[in-house]
Amino acid sequence: MNIPRVHFHLLKVGHCNHPECVAMRGGRWASVRFPALCGLLIHPAHGPILFDTGYSSHFMDATAPFPERLYRWTTPFTLPPEETLLAQLGRLGIGARDIARVMISHVHGDHIAGLKDFPGARLVALRAEIDALRAKSRIGALMHGMLPALLPGDFGERLHFADDLPARPLPAALRPFEQGFDLLGDGSVLGVPLPGHSRGQMGIAFRQQDDRLVFMVADACWSRKALLEDRGPTWLAARIFDRRDTYQHTFRALRQVARQTHAPLLVPSHCEPTWKELRHDTD
Repeated sequence: MNIPRVHFHLLKVGHCNHPECVAMRGGRWASVRFPALCGLLIHPAHGPILFDTGYSSHFMDATAPFPERLYRWTTPFTLPPEETLLAQLGRLGIGARDIARVMISHVHGDHIAGLKDFPGARLVALRAEIDALRAKSRIGALMHGMLPALLPGDFGERLHFADDLPARPLPAALRPFEQGFDLLGDGSVLGVPLPGHSRGQMGIAFRQQDDRLVFMVADACWSRKALLEDRGPTWLAARIFDRRDTYQHTFRALRQVARQTHAPLLVPSHCEPTWKELRHDTD
Protein backbone atom coordinates (compact mmCIF):
# COMPACT_ATOMS: atom_id res chain seq x y z
CA MET A 1 0.00 0.00 0.00
CA ASN A 2 1.27 3.45 -0.94
CA ILE A 3 0.98 5.31 2.37
CA PRO A 4 0.36 9.06 2.02
CA ARG A 5 2.67 11.59 3.67
CA VAL A 6 1.23 14.63 5.42
CA HIS A 7 2.25 18.25 5.87
CA PHE A 8 2.84 18.96 9.56
CA HIS A 9 2.59 22.23 11.45
CA LEU A 10 3.35 22.38 15.17
CA LEU A 11 1.21 25.05 16.83
CA LYS A 12 1.55 26.59 20.29
CA VAL A 13 -1.87 27.47 21.69
CA GLY A 14 -1.11 29.23 24.96
CA HIS A 15 1.04 28.12 27.87
CA CYS A 16 1.12 27.74 31.63
CA ASN A 17 3.98 28.04 34.11
CA HIS A 18 5.14 25.61 36.78
CA PRO A 19 8.31 24.99 38.78
CA GLU A 20 10.50 22.73 36.68
CA CYS A 21 11.17 20.45 39.64
CA VAL A 22 7.52 19.35 39.72
CA ALA A 23 7.55 18.06 36.16
CA MET A 24 11.10 16.64 36.22
CA ARG A 25 13.04 15.12 39.09
CA GLY A 26 16.05 17.22 39.99
CA GLY A 27 14.72 20.20 38.05
CA ARG A 28 14.97 23.82 39.12
CA TRP A 29 12.61 25.46 41.56
CA ALA A 30 12.31 28.30 39.06
CA SER A 31 9.07 28.56 37.15
CA VAL A 32 9.36 27.47 33.51
CA ARG A 33 6.97 27.69 30.59
CA PHE A 34 4.92 24.69 29.49
CA PRO A 35 3.46 25.37 26.04
CA ALA A 36 0.23 23.74 24.92
CA LEU A 37 1.33 22.21 21.63
CA CYS A 38 -1.06 20.95 18.96
CA GLY A 39 -0.48 19.23 15.66
CA LEU A 40 -2.00 20.41 12.40
CA LEU A 41 -1.79 17.72 9.75
CA ILE A 42 -2.69 18.49 6.16
CA HIS A 43 -3.65 15.21 4.54
CA PRO A 44 -3.79 14.98 0.72
CA ALA A 45 -7.28 13.45 0.77
CA HIS A 46 -8.79 14.31 4.15
CA GLY A 47 -7.61 17.91 4.37
CA PRO A 48 -6.68 19.64 7.65
CA ILE A 49 -6.77 17.52 10.80
CA LEU A 50 -5.95 18.53 14.37
CA PHE A 51 -4.24 16.62 17.14
CA ASP A 52 -5.59 18.36 20.28
CA THR A 53 -6.67 22.00 20.53
CA GLY A 54 -4.75 23.52 23.45
CA TYR A 55 -6.26 26.35 25.48
CA SER A 56 -9.12 28.63 24.48
CA SER A 57 -11.50 31.14 26.03
CA HIS A 58 -13.80 28.20 26.79
CA PHE A 59 -11.32 27.23 29.50
CA MET A 60 -12.20 30.42 31.37
CA ASP A 61 -15.91 29.61 31.14
CA ALA A 62 -15.40 26.03 32.33
CA THR A 63 -13.33 27.15 35.32
CA ALA A 64 -15.57 30.05 36.36
CA PRO A 65 -17.60 28.11 38.98
CA PHE A 66 -16.20 26.65 42.17
CA PRO A 67 -14.60 24.10 42.60
CA GLU A 68 -13.49 24.13 38.94
CA ARG A 69 -11.96 27.55 39.56
CA LEU A 70 -9.24 25.75 41.54
CA TYR A 71 -7.93 24.39 38.22
CA ARG A 72 -7.42 27.93 36.96
CA TRP A 73 -5.81 29.07 40.22
CA THR A 74 -3.36 26.19 40.45
CA THR A 75 -2.57 26.19 36.72
CA PRO A 76 -2.84 29.78 35.49
CA PHE A 77 -2.51 30.03 31.75
CA THR A 78 -1.68 32.67 29.16
CA LEU A 79 -3.27 32.82 25.73
CA PRO A 80 -2.41 35.91 23.64
CA PRO A 81 -5.01 36.68 20.93
CA GLU A 82 -2.56 35.83 18.16
CA GLU A 83 -1.99 32.37 19.68
CA THR A 84 -5.60 31.24 19.69
CA LEU A 85 -6.02 28.19 17.50
CA LEU A 86 -8.61 29.85 15.27
CA ALA A 87 -6.31 32.84 14.69
CA GLN A 88 -3.37 30.62 13.75
CA LEU A 89 -5.48 28.49 11.42
CA GLY A 90 -6.86 31.63 9.83
CA ARG A 91 -3.37 32.84 9.00
CA LEU A 92 -2.89 29.53 7.16
CA GLY A 93 -6.12 30.03 5.24
CA ILE A 94 -8.02 27.39 7.23
CA GLY A 95 -11.46 28.00 8.72
CA ALA A 96 -13.09 26.17 11.61
CA ARG A 97 -15.43 24.32 9.25
CA ASP A 98 -12.46 23.12 7.19
CA ILE A 99 -11.29 20.88 10.05
CA ALA A 100 -12.51 17.39 9.20
CA ARG A 101 -11.23 15.61 12.33
CA VAL A 102 -9.88 16.37 15.76
CA MET A 103 -7.83 13.55 17.23
CA ILE A 104 -7.93 13.80 21.02
CA SER A 105 -4.87 12.65 22.92
CA HIS A 106 -6.74 12.77 26.24
CA VAL A 107 -9.43 14.87 27.87
CA HIS A 108 -7.41 17.06 30.23
CA GLY A 109 -8.54 20.66 29.96
CA ASP A 110 -5.40 22.03 28.34
CA HIS A 111 -5.80 19.58 25.44
CA ILE A 112 -9.51 19.91 24.62
CA ALA A 113 -10.43 23.50 25.51
CA GLY A 114 -10.97 24.39 21.85
CA LEU A 115 -13.22 21.49 20.83
CA LYS A 116 -16.33 23.68 20.74
CA ASP A 117 -14.72 25.83 18.05
CA PHE A 118 -14.89 22.99 15.49
CA PRO A 119 -18.57 22.07 15.19
CA GLY A 120 -18.19 20.09 11.98
CA ALA A 121 -15.32 17.86 13.01
CA ARG A 122 -15.36 14.17 13.72
CA LEU A 123 -13.84 13.60 17.18
CA VAL A 124 -11.58 10.60 17.68
CA ALA A 125 -10.38 9.21 21.03
CA LEU A 126 -9.67 5.91 22.72
CA ARG A 127 -12.67 4.28 24.37
CA ALA A 128 -10.92 3.86 27.73
CA GLU A 129 -10.39 7.63 27.97
CA ILE A 130 -14.05 8.46 27.49
CA ASP A 131 -15.23 5.62 29.74
CA ALA A 132 -12.95 6.90 32.52
CA LEU A 133 -14.31 10.43 32.16
CA ARG A 134 -17.92 9.27 32.23
CA ALA A 135 -17.29 7.18 35.34
CA LYS A 136 -15.94 10.09 37.40
CA SER A 137 -17.86 12.40 39.66
CA ARG A 138 -17.54 16.16 39.25
CA ILE A 139 -14.84 16.29 41.93
CA GLY A 140 -13.14 13.14 40.66
CA ALA A 141 -12.90 14.58 37.18
CA LEU A 142 -11.49 17.86 38.49
CA MET A 143 -8.84 16.08 40.56
CA HIS A 144 -7.63 14.39 37.38
CA GLY A 145 -7.51 17.54 35.26
CA MET A 146 -10.80 16.92 33.44
CA LEU A 147 -13.42 19.59 32.74
CA PRO A 148 -16.54 17.98 31.20
CA ALA A 149 -17.95 21.47 30.52
CA LEU A 150 -15.38 21.79 27.70
CA LEU A 151 -17.07 19.04 25.69
CA PRO A 152 -19.45 20.13 22.91
CA GLY A 153 -23.12 19.41 23.50
CA ASP A 154 -23.13 16.89 20.66
CA PHE A 155 -19.85 15.28 21.74
CA GLY A 156 -21.34 11.79 21.90
CA GLU A 157 -22.85 12.08 18.42
CA ARG A 158 -19.58 13.14 16.79
CA LEU A 159 -17.31 10.85 18.81
CA HIS A 160 -15.65 7.86 17.16
CA PHE A 161 -13.48 5.40 19.02
CA ALA A 162 -10.00 4.86 17.64
CA ASP A 163 -9.91 1.31 18.93
CA ASP A 164 -12.88 0.39 16.74
CA LEU A 165 -10.63 0.97 13.73
CA PRO A 166 -8.27 -1.65 12.23
CA ALA A 167 -4.99 -2.27 14.07
CA ARG A 168 -1.82 -1.93 12.01
CA PRO A 169 1.81 -2.82 12.81
CA LEU A 170 3.91 0.20 13.73
CA PRO A 171 7.24 1.06 12.08
CA ALA A 172 10.24 -0.69 13.63
CA ALA A 173 11.52 2.69 14.88
CA LEU A 174 8.62 2.79 17.36
CA ARG A 175 9.42 -0.48 19.11
CA PRO A 176 8.65 -1.66 21.76
CA PHE A 177 5.27 -0.22 20.71
CA GLU A 178 3.93 -2.75 18.22
CA GLN A 179 0.48 -1.76 16.98
CA GLY A 180 -1.52 1.36 16.31
CA PHE A 181 -5.03 2.09 15.07
CA ASP A 182 -5.43 3.21 11.47
CA LEU A 183 -7.14 6.55 12.10
CA LEU A 184 -7.71 7.49 8.44
CA GLY A 185 -7.95 4.07 6.81
CA ASP A 186 -4.84 4.48 4.65
CA GLY A 187 -2.04 3.85 7.16
CA SER A 188 -0.94 7.49 7.13
CA VAL A 189 -1.81 8.33 10.76
CA LEU A 190 -1.69 5.66 13.46
CA GLY A 191 -3.13 6.11 16.93
CA VAL A 192 -0.87 4.62 19.63
CA PRO A 193 -2.16 3.91 23.17
CA LEU A 194 0.03 5.64 25.79
CA PRO A 195 -1.77 4.92 29.08
CA GLY A 196 -0.78 6.07 32.53
CA HIS A 197 -1.01 9.83 32.52
CA SER A 198 -4.67 9.21 31.75
CA ARG A 199 -6.58 5.98 31.28
CA GLY A 200 -6.77 6.09 27.50
CA GLN A 201 -4.17 8.59 26.35
CA MET A 202 -3.36 8.34 22.65
CA GLY A 203 -0.34 9.48 20.66
CA ILE A 204 -0.14 9.61 16.88
CA ALA A 205 2.57 8.52 14.46
CA PHE A 206 2.86 9.70 10.86
CA ARG A 207 5.40 10.61 8.20
CA GLN A 208 5.98 14.13 6.96
CA GLN A 209 6.43 15.00 3.31
CA ASP A 210 10.21 14.55 3.73
CA ASP A 211 9.51 10.99 5.02
CA ARG A 212 10.57 11.85 8.56
CA LEU A 213 8.69 9.78 11.13
CA VAL A 214 6.96 11.90 13.77
CA PHE A 215 5.60 10.55 17.07
CA MET A 216 3.42 13.00 18.99
CA VAL A 217 3.35 11.56 22.50
CA ALA A 218 1.06 14.02 24.33
CA ASP A 219 1.77 13.91 28.09
CA ALA A 220 3.44 10.50 28.17
CA CYS A 221 6.48 12.63 28.93
CA TRP A 222 6.64 16.38 29.52
CA SER A 223 9.99 17.05 27.87
CA ARG A 224 12.51 15.24 25.71
CA LYS A 225 15.22 16.13 28.24
CA ALA A 226 13.33 14.35 31.02
CA LEU A 227 12.93 11.33 28.78
CA LEU A 228 16.55 11.11 27.65
CA GLU A 229 17.88 11.67 31.18
CA ASP A 230 15.30 9.38 32.81
CA ARG A 231 13.97 12.15 35.04
CA GLY A 232 10.26 11.65 35.24
CA PRO A 233 7.82 13.84 37.19
CA THR A 234 7.75 13.98 40.98
CA TRP A 235 4.95 12.63 43.13
CA LEU A 236 3.33 16.09 43.17
CA ALA A 237 2.68 15.99 39.43
CA ALA A 238 1.83 12.29 39.50
CA ARG A 239 -1.22 12.98 41.68
CA ILE A 240 -3.29 13.67 38.57
CA PHE A 241 -2.15 10.47 36.81
CA ASP A 242 -4.57 7.64 36.24
CA ARG A 243 -1.94 5.08 37.35
CA ARG A 244 1.63 5.90 38.22
CA ASP A 245 2.91 2.37 37.53
CA THR A 246 1.33 2.39 34.07
CA TYR A 247 2.82 5.82 33.41
CA GLN A 248 6.28 4.48 34.27
CA HIS A 249 5.80 1.53 31.91
CA THR A 250 4.88 3.86 29.05
CA PHE A 251 7.71 6.25 29.95
CA ARG A 252 10.27 3.40 29.85
CA ALA A 253 8.97 2.27 26.47
CA LEU A 254 9.36 5.81 25.12
CA ARG A 255 12.92 5.89 26.43
CA GLN A 256 13.69 2.83 24.31
CA VAL A 257 12.27 4.61 21.25
CA ALA A 258 14.25 7.78 21.97
CA ARG A 259 17.57 5.96 22.38
CA GLN A 260 17.48 4.27 18.98
CA THR A 261 20.07 5.31 16.42
CA HIS A 262 17.39 6.39 13.95
CA ALA A 263 14.80 7.53 16.45
CA PRO A 264 11.66 9.27 15.23
CA LEU A 265 10.96 12.90 16.04
CA LEU A 266 9.34 12.74 19.48
CA VAL A 267 7.01 15.63 20.23
CA PRO A 268 5.76 15.94 23.84
CA SER A 269 2.83 18.32 24.19
CA HIS A 270 4.44 20.65 26.74
CA CYS A 271 8.13 20.76 25.84
CA GLU A 272 9.39 24.34 25.36
CA PRO A 273 12.73 23.33 23.76
CA THR A 274 10.86 21.14 21.27
CA TRP A 275 8.66 24.09 20.36
CA LYS A 276 11.63 26.41 19.91
CA GLU A 277 13.40 23.84 17.75
CA LEU A 278 10.46 22.99 15.52
CA ARG A 279 8.42 26.21 15.29
CA HIS A 280 10.08 27.06 11.97
CA ASP A 281 11.04 23.51 11.00
CA THR A 282 7.70 21.91 10.21
CA ASP A 283 6.14 21.92 6.75
